[in-house]
Amino acid sequence: MRGGSFGVRALVQRLREAAWFADSEEHWGAIRAQIARENHHNILAVSLVFAVMMAIIPLFSPLSAKISAARQWYVIVMVCSLLVYVVALRVRPERVKAVTVLMYVMISLLLVYATVLGTIYATGQIATAYPAFVLASPLLFADRKRRVAACIAIHTALFVCMAVLFDESGFIVDDVINSCLFAGISVVINANVLNTKFRQEYTQIRLEELSGKDLLTGSRNRNSYEQALARYPHACAHSLACVFADLNGLHELNATIGHAGGDAMLKCVGNAMRVAFGEEDTYRIGGDEFVSFAPDIDDAELQSRVRAVRGMTEERSCRVSIGVARAELPDIDMSALVRRAERQMYDDKRRYYERTGFDRRGRLD
Repeated sequence: MRGGSFGVRALVQRLREAAWFADSEEHWGAIRAQIARENHHNILAVSLVFAVMMAIIPLFSPLSAKISAARQWYVIVMVCSLLVYVVALRVRPERVKAVTVLMYVMISLLLVYATVLGTIYATGQIATAYPAFVLASPLLFADRKRRVAACIAIHTALFVCMAVLFDESGFIVDDVINSCLFAGISVVINANVLNTKFRQEYTQIRLEELSGKDLLTGSRNRNSYEQALARYPHACAHSLACVFADLNGLHELNATIGHAGGDAMLKCVGNAMRVAFGEEDTYRIGGDEFVSFAPDIDDAELQSRVRAVRGMTEERSCRVSIGVARAELPDIDMSALVRRAERQMYDDKRRYYERTGFDRRGRLD
């Protein structure tokens, strides 16, 4: 009994952990954009295929009295499915809420189709369409499992009401039991599939983030920088600014206060650059070198952000040299832009050492 009890407790614990993962705000926030893109793709595919099916089925109406009787219903569903397809074409995958609404509209269309077909047009037989559709429809898309379960429950309640209203008396009980049974199975299967999918998506996203992030400072790394250069000329409307920052005296810091102190100063610079210019546009491209890009901001705003970086670093007794360069569309050469910002940074560094009288000739790096 103890072994059996332990096994049950372990199973319950695993189910709770799986449920927490799927419903965790942190995990869902990380993967919802990717899930929306996949849902958008599936909405387009399912709506178009379903519309084609609804157009083809009435062609067989001479062979089936049931199809002939439901011909108008097939046409209505076909039109609705085409409308979903047209709207989905106009909705960008990045609009998560709009994509989610369209997803549930498509699921509802599939389940309402099966409900009407299995009750109004099949009063004298057991409905087979609804159990099949309630199992398959939610698996075509992905969302938080409690919302999917609620959708299944609502449509199953609708099916039960329709069965009671339209089924012949000898088929009501069978249809009600079948619909509730398959709806319950669908909820369980969908929850397990979603948990597995969400874990995979989250793991993939985290791996991609780690591969593109500098673990010490939290800024994007050189690999991300190289990959992002090509997209910046297309990400701005009229101009792009590059800010090149370099920590002054990193070697001396490491020698006097230790590498932990040097690391703290690097974190300080990285944090200041991210605060001023954003996480997505800040990169650590070398040992003590950071680059940030700022699309479409005027000189006053740019200089304000540079002063903010200096202020945040000086509060921590951290001295940083900064160079700024700007390029206008359509002539944005990223390599030339970064080189100009780097030259400005070296001019700023030279002025810093001239002002402080610090002799750099003894440096080994």
